[in-house]
Amino acid sequence: MSDTLADLMFGPSHDDRPCGDCVVCCVTPLIDTPGFHKPEGVVCPNCTGSGCAIYDNRPEVCRTFNCAWKRIASMPPETRPDRLGVMISLERHLPPRNLFEHLYIVAVATGDERALESPLAKDALRMLGEGVLPVFVSAQGTKTLVHPEPALADAIMNPAPQRDRALVKEGRAWLKRYAPFARAGAGDQTRLPYGL
Repeated sequence: MSDTLADLMFGPSHDDRPCGDCVVCCVTPLIDTPGFHKPEGVVCPNCTGSGCAIYDNRPEVCRTFNCAWKRIASMPPETRPDRLGVMISLERHLPPRNLFEHLYIVAVATGDERALESPLAKDALRMLGEGVLPVFVSAQGTKTLVHPEPALADAIMNPAPQRDRALVKEGRAWLKRYAPFARAGAGDQTRLPYGL
């Protein structure tokens, strides 16, 4: 089996980190594939409440998905999605609606959006924000870019009218680092905007 984007970015899933009773990935994500559709935030009809009723025959999208907690060994046990109230994962929006959606990390509040403000969630987002990928937070269907921060994001998207040329230079450097990941996230799309 070939490596997924998550394998390449975060490494393989850690089998020594059992999901236990966590079924957040059976509820939170939108699944829209030719063989299976599940709306965002709706419990999958195959979820038993403690696992998957069709685990051995689950769709490919479920076979290859693992949240960041399952992949990043440095994330403490308390950051498991059902404990933190936030699921962090690698995503892409096809087609991308903006340059940051080619490949990004998103932290989704699984219930109370205040979970995104907890010290553990903030620490995880700070750590992930040190990397090259854009980072979004999402609560109640609204997704907000938090890395790069707003002024830099604007300089990346709209360099011409910027007065702060140092910020524009920083934006260009950010784009250069992000470009290979954006291309990987775009899959077979050969022409990407913004010189990616």
